[in-house]
Amino acid sequence: MSSGILHEDGKIGTNEDFSGLAGLLESAISGVRASAASSTKIMLHLDQGGKNQLYTWYFGGLLKESPNLDFDVFGLSYYPMWHGTMEGLQYNLNYLATTYNKEVCVVETAYAWTTEDGDGEGNVFISGDEEVGGYPATVEGQFEFMNDLESIILNVPDDKGIGYFYWEPEWIPVEGGTYATSAGVAYKNDTVTPSNTWDNMTLFNFQGNALDSIKVLNKPCENLLTNISFEQNGITTSPSGWNVWTSDSSDENTVRTEYGDAYDGDYKLTFWDDKEYSCSVYKTYTNIPNGTYKFSIWAKTNGKQNVLQLYAKNYGGSELDTTIETSDINWNIFSIDKIVVTNHTLEIGVYSVAGANDWCNLDLAMLRKID
Repeated sequence: MSSGILHEDGKIGTNEDFSGLAGLLESAISGVRASAASSTKIMLHLDQGGKNQLYTWYFGGLLKESPNLDFDVFGLSYYPMWHGTMEGLQYNLNYLATTYNKEVCVVETAYAWTTEDGDGEGNVFISGDEEVGGYPATVEGQFEFMNDLESIILNVPDDKGIGYFYWEPEWIPVEGGTYATSAGVAYKNDTVTPSNTWDNMTLFNFQGNALDSIKVLNKPCENLLTNISFEQNGITTSPSGWNVWTSDSSDENTVRTEYGDAYDGDYKLTFWDDKEYSCSVYKTYTNIPNGTYKFSIWAKTNGKQNVLQLYAKNYGGSELDTTIETSDINWNIFSIDKIVVTNHTLEIGVYSVAGANDWCNLDLAMLRKID
C-alpha cells in the first residue's frame, strides 16, 4: 500500500499526487461505514514499521489530500531484520499515536527460532539476519524479541498501542506446500517449486510441536507499578505508589512532579536542585512470584550527574543497574531486562547523585513479569 492501491487509479502519482489513492480510500471507507456495525474499526496498514520517514511522507501526503479521512487505527508491519530498529519502531508508534490521536497496532511480525531449513528449499531468514535483527535465531531469542515487542506496544502513550499479530505461526513445512493452494497458483498462471521459506519463523517446530516461545501469546502480564505516569496527585513531592528518598542536604522539593512536557499524560517526575543533591524514587515488593521481570522508564536528562541509573536489588542476586544517558531533547526509554527473582522480593528504582542544576525527568514506568 506504500505505493498506492489498484494501480493505476490508486497509484501515488508524480509530484506526490495522492488524489487517486485518497479518492479510492474515501469510497472504500464509506462502504464499510454504510454496511458494517458502527463499532467496526478501520485500519490503514503499511510495511516498514521502524521507518518513520515513510509514515510521515505517506500519511502527511494522504491526509493533506483528504484531511478528514475516517479511519481508526494505524497498522504496521515490522520485522526487525528488514524494517529498522526496535527503537525506530517505538519512535514511529509513539509519533503516530500522539500526532494523530489514533490507535496503533503491529499487524504483521515474526522472528526465527532456528537457521535450519525444514524443507530444504531455502529460507527468507538466514544466519546473517541475526546480527541485523538483534536477537539469536533460537527459541529463546524468538521469545525475547516478542517480549520486547510487547513492551514497546505497552509503552505507547495513552494506551494507544492495542496489540500485534504474529505471521505466520503455523506455516510448517508440508509436502507440496507453497505460498498458495494449487487453485491459487493455477489462477495466477504461475509456475512455482513447492517450498516454504517461512518454516523457521513459526511458533511450531518442523514436526508441528509447539515451541516454548508460544507462551508469549498469553495475555501480557500487567504492569505491577501504579501511578506509572505520575498523574494521580497533581504537583506533589510524594507521588502515590512510590517511595521517595533524598539526602539530608537536599531540599524537600528535590523530587517532585511537574506539569507539562510529559511523555505520557500531563505530569512527569523531576529530580532537580540548585545545589548538589542525592535522591531516589523506588518501589519495594515483598511477596511477588518468583520469575523473570523487566523494569523500564522513560527519561530526559542533561546527563551531567555523577550517578543516574535504574537499579534492581534484593531479588536474590547481585544488584543490577542501567545508566540513564544524556537525552536532553527527546524522551528515551531505559530498562533492566532480566531481573530473576528467586526470593519473592524486589526493589526497583531510579537513583541519582548530582551537581547543582543537574536535572532529570521521568515518566511511564513499567515493571512486568516476562517469564
